[in-house]
Amino acid sequence: MPPDPVLRIAAEALPDASVRAIVIDAHAPSRIGLAALLEEQPWIERCLLAEGSEESVALTRRHRPDVAILDISQTGPFAGSITAAIREAHPGVQILLISRCRTSPGAPPAALGAVGFLPAGVSSADLVDTVRTVVIGGEPLAPREAPPTDDLDLSEREREILMLLATGATNREIAERLHLGPDSIKKGATALYRKLGVRNRTEAARRAELVLGRGLGLEAA
Repeated sequence: MPPDPVLRIAAEALPDASVRAIVIDAHAPSRIGLAALLEEQPWIERCLLAEGSEESVALTRRHRPDVAILDISQTGPFAGSITAAIREAHPGVQILLISRCRTSPGAPPAALGAVGFLPAGVSSADLVDTVRTVVIGGEPLAPREAPPTDDLDLSEREREILMLLATGATNREIAERLHLGPDSIKKGATALYRKLGVRNRTEAARRAELVLGRGLGLEAA
């Protein structure tokens, strides 16, 4: 069902520095990138980082976050044991499942102790909106579908830039690697963002993982 508009308005009006979050993800670049995205939001007081279940439980017990974002790329349907431990540490936490690859929960999120699930390719805007909405008890927003990766018409240069974006390289580092000027890389990255349907490097890196995994002939450096 669509989210209650009253809840949506309340979510948009969250006071500054009123929400504490924790991101749980074994993949350091994704973990750090998502935390950086959330910390850009004025209503986030602090975003904790955890690599695995033990660390996440300890941090949850100590800091009592309002929302936990748990990546299930490596846990799949076994995420329920992690959510149960997190809820035992702090029963009031809202848990949102996400995936940076094509892993699915294998069960409804509620059955795994979570309030919702966002698949790979979700936009940063939808992810932020969803986190903000679940904090105040609303229904997770239905994410807009990302453009299908199979139909992307990428040039060889764009594929090279995409591969390097996925490693977290800066524009200057990509320019040095490809023996091009930084301005050329900046223009190429901007064109690539349009094709991928993303707005920044964080979203591009997440989309790159999908593209790299769908057989475009790229291997991460």
